[in-house]
Amino acid sequence: MMKHTRYILTTVGLVICLVFFPNCRGKIVTTEDELAEYGWTMYESKDYIEARSWFADGIKKDTSYYDNYNGMGWTMGHLRLADSSVYYFEKLLTIDTTFDEILDIYAGLSFAHNALGNNTEARTYSNIFFGKQNPILDPDWVFDHNSKINYLDVRLILAVSEFRLALFENCQESINKIYKDSGAATVVEVDYTTPAGRSKLATHLASLQKTLQNT
Repeated sequence: MMKHTRYILTTVGLVICLVFFPNCRGKIVTTEDELAEYGWTMYESKDYIEARSWFADGIKKDTSYYDNYNGMGWTMGHLRLADSSVYYFEKLLTIDTTFDEILDIYAGLSFAHNALGNNTEARTYSNIFFGKQNPILDPDWVFDHNSKINYLDVRLILAVSEFRLALFENCQESINKIYKDSGAATVVEVDYTTPAGRSKLATHLASLQKTLQNT
């Protein structure tokens, strides 16, 4: 009888707890990794406002976890806040440079500085990207969260920066690398010391940009 009474009291107590105190089971704690995962889910669905919110919460929870900074950098770029994009990417580089997705950061910095018109910085980070790209383990980098963005886009940023900096010989070399890596038979050989030659380089850059955007 005592055992039966104790069972009834325990059951009643549990029901009361669940009804009147819905948090009896304890607060559900979301990890910084889960916050980043939710953020990337929103990013991939192109809900950049919501993605920013998740990544920001992740940074507040753990100021040293790389993936939320990475997410914030890319998200800010899509929100046309290139200066904020640079901030989060560079902030991460001061914290950690040992994570596997390091190429994401240098690619993102190349794009962000290009958007800001910082051609020297865009060229610098593009070159760092290719310097760190492992020709054996990771020869054809593709951004994990948007397969339309890859190393050819970074090479295009490099070529555009070189053109804007009047490094026309380098620009032509970069253009030819893009054609070669994309499987095209086109080889550009112009007299870039003349206005007509530089105009042809600009035409190739515009054509490549359109092609890469549509692939």
